[in-house]
Amino acid sequence: MSEQKEYIRKVLKSIHKASYRIKEAKTTLPKFKRMNKKSFIEIIRALKEIDDRRDFMETEIGVDMTQYEDKFFNIIEGLFKIIFNKSQLALIQMYLYQLVPDKEWDGKITVEINNTEKEVEFKTAAQVWDVIKKFED
Repeated sequence: MSEQKEYIRKVLKSIHKASYRIKEAKTTLPKFKRMNKKSFIEIIRALKEIDDRRDFMETEIGVDMTQYEDKFFNIIEGLFKIIFNKSQLALIQMYLYQLVPDKEWDGKITVEINNTEKEVEFKTAAQVWDVIKKFED
């Protein structure tokens, strides 16, 4: 048994005297490439809320938070660059910064998948996830 498993077992036993089976999850992707749909949706929603709050504070209160938040956005975008390819990043950025602020937008975009143009739903973070998964390497 590896040292990590033994350490985890020891910590768990110190909390509760039960029997534990510890297995390593196998994945084909490197650890930094894993992201699930739920995490993605939460991150996208939070980014939209932050952007909305920043716009509200600037419009209603007259306080520009951009200089404080830009570093955080740069970090998040940097992490996205590790996880997603250029096509996926372009779609995410289009959703966050171009399409969603447009109140007249119908929630659909046209993308080329396997040399065929398709119109897809793209209004919610879950729909964005579904579309970007089609552009995996």
